[in-house]
Amino acid sequence: MRALLLLLATAFATSLTLRAQQPEIVHARLTTETAAHGLQAELAAIERSGAPTWVGYRIPTDGHFSSGGSDARVAYLEGDHPTAYRNSEPNAPQDHAILLLRLDREVGKLRVESPDRTLDAGGLRFVWLPDVDPADSIATLQTIVLSPDNNSLRDAAVFAIALHQAPTAIPTLVRFTDAGNAPEIREKAAFWLSSRNSPEGFAAIQRLAREDPDARFREKLTFDLTLTKQPAALEELIRMAHTDPSPQVRKQAQFWMATVGGARVTADLRTLATTDGNSDVRKSAVFALSRLPGDQAATQLIEVAQTSNDPEVRKQAVFWLGQSDDPKALAYLSRLLRQ
Repeated sequence: MRALLLLLATAFATSLTLRAQQPEIVHARLTTETAAHGLQAELAAIERSGAPTWVGYRIPTDGHFSSGGSDARVAYLEGDHPTAYRNSEPNAPQDHAILLLRLDREVGKLRVESPDRTLDAGGLRFVWLPDVDPADSIATLQTIVLSPDNNSLRDAAVFAIALHQAPTAIPTLVRFTDAGNAPEIREKAAFWLSSRNSPEGFAAIQRLAREDPDARFREKLTFDLTLTKQPAALEELIRMAHTDPSPQVRKQAQFWMATVGGARVTADLRTLATTDGNSDVRKSAVFALSRLPGDQAATQLIEVAQTSNDPEVRKQAVFWLGQSDDPKALAYLSRLLRQ
């Protein structure tokens, strides 16, 4: 009898744990299944039923996942429903999220929701999987990313992989940046690698910025480098602005290094405005100087206007001084007109 009571107590405690992990789900024909034999195998079995079905499970996050500024307490999975948004700060970050897949003979939709929202399945079948291994989840999402059928689904799957706090998440994103993948996959993966702010991810972005032969892709990387908090990111932007073989990449690197670097990049931008072998890049460096914060922009533009040997560069400096409301800019232009 004691053994039976212990077994019942254990089962009850397990049931409570699983219920605690499961969000509130309404308007659904709800069942709980297991992914013990693999997530892809379980999804395939559900797909064979032929009935439209939502599948949900928890994924661990790094504690920074937030559902945004929505006040909605219910996430409607079917149909169109208005969403109320507040003007205040986003919801508190969570250490896990709910990943949702809609199956109708194949995966048709993918979304990620906050665990504190009620899920309204719109009367469809809903299968809750309480035991999905994060590595298995990432492997399954990888098959969606590499499928050529649905771009929006692919993008959502890359985002979902990036959310996972799991050892295989960053290496998977790094593999997506390989040159053999579609440009859209590479760009999304690079964006989320930078957003994850890991040393391993930054090392991959830095390698791509230096070695990838696709200039358009390297141009995208200049923005990605502004997303990471890795200390060497600004230095990498400065290097690209000086040495990348593509003029367009050098111009974009100038823009973003001015945006995030401020006073730390003034000397580099002045040098680029003077020494770059491409006239458009030299003029772009002047524009980048105009984006410096505070009175730095006017100070640097006046210096370029007074010292540059390139008439086009001087003209650009005077033009951007004319767009400034800094008193120093007005005083300089007034002196220039009196000459």
